[in-house]
Amino acid sequence: MSTPASAPSSSTDAPAPLDDRLPTLYTGMVLYSTDEPEATAMLVADGLIAWVGTEDSAAVLHPDARRVDVTGCLITPGFVDAAATADGSAPDPAGDAAAAAAGIVLRLPGPTGTREGVRVVAPVTESAPYLDLVADGTPLALASAGEEGAADPWSWVRAAAQQGEPSQRISDRAAFLAASRGGQRVAGRRHPGSLRTGIEATFVVWEPWDLTVRGHGDLIETWSTDPRSRTPLLPDLEQGAPRALRTVIDGAIVHDALPQSGA
Repeated sequence: MSTPASAPSSSTDAPAPLDDRLPTLYTGMVLYSTDEPEATAMLVADGLIAWVGTEDSAAVLHPDARRVDVTGCLITPGFVDAAATADGSAPDPAGDAAAAAAGIVLRLPGPTGTREGVRVVAPVTESAPYLDLVADGTPLALASAGEEGAADPWSWVRAAAQQGEPSQRISDRAAFLAASRGGQRVAGRRHPGSLRTGIEATFVVWEPWDLTVRGHGDLIETWSTDPRSRTPLLPDLEQGAPRALRTVIDGAIVHDALPQSGA
């Protein structure tokens, strides 16, 4: 079943857009990737993530690519607002720029509830038995339900993982996957849930922030932050949330707040 959706358009207050057709090499970042957890460089070309690896390898393999220094930044898949409206109407394109600036790469109409076999929840404004649903194997997707107070998608992650009924909280990673890959599933798209070579270059560059791996309840102390554990790092949301510096959809920059020297 096709679903009207809105992919955010370019922010009108951003600097003049770069030529997205040129191969671009991002360097110095922390990459949200289970396949390449130690990668510090990522090449974007022809709308795809063409290569990921270390900066030393990048200097040898891709010496002519345009370089973007994002040292200390986290690069993740973009968020998907699985119910950007509460009544099922199509999201207003006028909100696309603000969504892109928040790191949202796709906005779907509501309502919340079970859709396409996925339980869609607006965690800032409604509760759900998250841990029970995950334990039962029910796919989750998170959303704003059109609420202004839920415009920041990191607030969805925080609400599902760190707020509400303690016995039903899920890990930060499970909440992030629900806020990103879960919405892709509602839209009928397959996504691995992390960034890797060969997939569409749709991602967000976040400002430098304290990163951590947080489970739920007593599991917090058992998770490893060693990249070799292949458990991707996420922002520590206890002190707020990072700002999206660049949002890219299929290789096209739709929001850009990176310093000019970094582009």
